[in-house]
Amino acid sequence: MRFSILTMLLCIFFSACSQKIYDEPKIPTFQSSDFLPLSINARKLVVIQNWKMPGEEPFNEHLIMPNPSSVITEWASNTLLPAGSSGDLTLDIRRASIIITDIQQADSITGQFKDNQKSKIEVEMAGQIMWIQPVTAQTGFLDARSKSSTTVSESSSPLDFDIAIQETILSALAGFDRKLRLEIENLDGMILQ
Repeated sequence: MRFSILTMLLCIFFSACSQKIYDEPKIPTFQSSDFLPLSINARKLVVIQNWKMPGEEPFNEHLIMPNPSSVITEWASNTLLPAGSSGDLTLDIRRASIIITDIQQADSITGQFKDNQKSKIEVEMAGQIMWIQPVTAQTGFLDARSKSSTTVSESSSPLDFDIAIQETILSALAGFDRKLRLEIENLDGMILQ
């Protein structure tokens, strides 16, 4: 009897060790190749971070790496390329926040057996570009704001939660990029051909 139980336990142990190990999904990161660079008619680019992280609930950007502010800064340095001989381009980051809130759960018995949404992740990016070209006496002030949100279910792992946060940051950045590109392309003389 003991021998058969010991044999079964050994078989179970070795069968568990032979299970295929699946690759964990990778957390998405900012890729400069996802955004085409713009040759801006300016001598230099200055990024000003006017958004101060509150460091308290519900704002969580101080706990996330990379945070939205650093993603916007990296985007600007890889996308808004100064290519002129004079002038200044200033990106003022007005808001780069991540708000994570808990979603109220149902109190019913049937709601306890469902995979409900646990958290809402909301990323907001806002900034202003100031372009001054003294040689041609041209100026431009461009504003862009982008907001993206998603929810995460109760059954998600911490890795799934991190992936959802980074995907939401990148989604907000894509919207921010679209809005600024549209305004930059409509402003005469800002882009060098």
